Amino acid sequence: MSTDNKEVNVTWLSQEECIESGAKNMDMILEYVEKVNLWLAEGKVVEPELLHLLWEEGNYSGKRIGVHAALIRSEEMKVAAVKGIPSNPLNPIERKTPRSNGMIILYNEDTGYPFAVMDDTIVSALRTGASSALGAKYCARPDSEVLGLVGCGVIQNAHIEATSRVMKNIKTVRLYDVSRERAENFAERWKGLGYKFEICDDVEKAVAQSDIVYTATNVNLGNEYIPKEWIKKGSFHSGVSMWDHQDEAILEGFNKYCMDYKLRLNDEKYPLSELTRSGQLNSEDIIELGSVIEGKSICREHEDDSVFFVTLGICATDTANSYKIYQNATERGLGTNVKLWSEPAMF
Repeated sequence: MSTDNKEVNVTWLSQEECIESGAKNMDMILEYVEKVNLWLAEGKVVEPELLHLLWEEGNYSGKRIGVHAALIRSEEMKVAAVKGIPSNPLNPIERKTPRSNGMIILYNEDTGYPFAVMDDTIVSALRTGASSALGAKYCARPDSEVLGLVGCGVIQNAHIEATSRVMKNIKTVRLYDVSRERAENFAERWKGLGYKFEICDDVEKAVAQSDIVYTATNVNLGNEYIPKEWIKKGSFHSGVSMWDHQDEAILEGFNKYCMDYKLRLNDEKYPLSELTRSGQLNSEDIIELGSVIEGKSICREHEDDSVFFVTLGICATDTANSYKIYQNATERGLGTNVKLWSEPAMF
């Protein structure tokens, strides 16, 4: 953005340019997801409630648009962003295109003007996997050996990559997907990690025998299928797709609760928010991940503690990683300058 006149230019970064600038660098993604959770605990992040627009009323796993915003005021960076991420689970089936795509706008602290518009699809997926993996890093048993994945799509690819970086004792990965072929392809893709992959014929086998469980499905509200009997004592579950665990499983199968951002409890349609609003779960019993990273809270106190973790996605994690990608792209001379105005018409 020019500073010697009133002209404002915005850098447009395509998905390909974002990838070239580090969007698929899981080590970077993990680093800044962890930093953002810490900054959040330190009061250096402003993150308002997210907005979900549903194309079909009541269908929370159907066509929707998520609108997120964040502002970071850390020593390392001062930047704000607004993110939009539409989702349509029929896209992969009917159009052979991604279920979701994200776009993020970065804003300058001094002027408030935008300085970059960029793809956020890759970062959004990878930071989701990084968030669950960091939950496991701080809340799962360090000696966890069995990883259970329900659903074998894009988010689980991010999950297994991130988890392989932070949980060093994983030996077996148990997979379940409604499409066995998709599970087989998943196992083939990640065989280089050296894990033993077991493709399960039913979802119980993937869940009940695993030390760490990630659910990433299209299950909608009212179709919860994981009962309390499937919760292995001492296990860690990240309920990414929200509506997989029955209320009884959450309340009685687990004795510890952690989430990346407790403001999400204000959301009316969300498992932990519904349970806290109804008085079945005390919000004080839910620990925020940043507080654990900061060292002010402990989630897992005993080997037998079973932890239910939830990440609904902190936009600030997208913001920080996108800002780093923008910096990398600028150093590489990537991006297209798009003029917002030459002279402001409303000055």
